[in-house]
Amino acid sequence: MRRSLIKMLVLACTILSFALGCVKAPAPTWPAISEAPTDIHVQGRWVWGELFADNVEAAKAFYGSVFGWQFVSHGTGTAVYTVVRADGRPIAGIVHFPKPADAVRSARWLPLMSVPDAARAAEQAAASGGRVLVPSKLLPGRGEVAVLADPEGAIFGVIRSASGDPVDTFPSENAWFWLELWAQDAAKMAEFYRPLGAYTVTRQESPGDRPELQLVAGGFPRAGVLEIESADVPSTWLPYVRVKDLPKAVASIERAGGRIIVPPDPQVRNGKVAVFLDPLGAAVAVAEWKDENEGEGKP
Repeated sequence: MRRSLIKMLVLACTILSFALGCVKAPAPTWPAISEAPTDIHVQGRWVWGELFADNVEAAKAFYGSVFGWQFVSHGTGTAVYTVVRADGRPIAGIVHFPKPADAVRSARWLPLMSVPDAARAAEQAAASGGRVLVPSKLLPGRGEVAVLADPEGAIFGVIRSASGDPVDTFPSENAWFWLELWAQDAAKMAEFYRPLGAYTVTRQESPGDRPELQLVAGGFPRAGVLEIESADVPSTWLPYVRVKDLPKAVASIERAGGRIIVPPDPQVRNGKVAVFLDPLGAAVAVAEWKDENEGEGKP
């Protein structure tokens, strides 16, 4: 498993080096993560997601069918970058990269955290036992970005957005809702991320659930850290999408070719969450959260 994890990190570095312009190619103008410029920068808030996939059209068909996401492409040929919109608002991007012959998955999501200085965040991560996979780079139109791995190998990005962060509102239906780190040592990993996001770390416990550490920034929980029960499962970040009706969402995922790997369980968050792999192998969770639940916190 350790060898597979190292190969995964090398693969991710290759993909991300290409996507962030670390090969010789004309520098494109990258779509901003916030179309209307803002003065908002909340350190520790997760503000964007990138999907790296070997079949962009298949990814678009799946997520469009399941969540009603819309897609706008920028560029031409192999330099196409696809912006993902939920209810018209940009929330993510899709980058094409061919699947290597020995790769298990042909797609993965990468979450990006807002930081004051991406280069400084990379230095902090390396000094705390993490790895810098793609050094800080200024992407015209997007901002300063770096791609890192924590000491257990979970991959994430940091960004200082040139246009400011998107407005910090409660997530709408079918948009990003929550982010969760599955870690071998939850306490140690929470401590690794604490200075990067200027987080306060709190502990949450619910009957039937595993204890969870929450990373709090700007007055709100921004992500959770759960301890993995199996040593064979690699550490990873898992993004959540908010849905209004979980059974309908699960049925839609399966119809569209996704595979449920953690079905709803009454003993886990009252049966309101499920985890799936999209048709290309990228892991995502869905959480039922109705409008009347707003103000109660994260799942």
